[in-house]
Amino acid sequence: MLTAAAVIYQGKVLASQLNVAVWPYVDFQTTTSETSVELDVQNVGAGPALIRGATLLIDGNPQPSLAAGLRELGYRRAHGNDVTLSSMGPGDVLRAGESVAIARIRSAQFAQKAATLQGRVRLRICYCSILGDCWLARSDAESPAAVTSCDSPPLGAIAQ
Repeated sequence: MLTAAAVIYQGKVLASQLNVAVWPYVDFQTTTSETSVELDVQNVGAGPALIRGATLLIDGNPQPSLAAGLRELGYRRAHGNDVTLSSMGPGDVLRAGESVAIARIRSAQFAQKAATLQGRVRLRICYCSILGDCWLARSDAESPAAVTSCDSPPLGAIAQ
């Protein structure tokens, strides 16, 4: 009887250690300077983050693309500006330690507005570990929240 209890306990300890060893942790990083703005999504966890859905919101409204979101924020392309946009959505994988630049905007005029615009922009990314545990990372929250699945509500993708 004691042996059975020890085996069960050891199994729970090993399962817990495995969960920690493959636990992804998605975070957001915004970097601004006098001439540029960059928004990165990074996995600072120990395991891969399997992206199940992602949404960009401006003033609480989902945007069909990053380009549409930039237009909503008042960005206008001008000579000398440079914009690089990346997409993220279901099926994408963020490896442990990986960072993806979702948007890089080199525009002194836009960079000067960035601090005031930041409160209007929200990102939501639902992701799972390889063991099926899932979390919702929100750019307006301190840390991701555990969720039972990424199916409800479906988030879709952040398109370029």
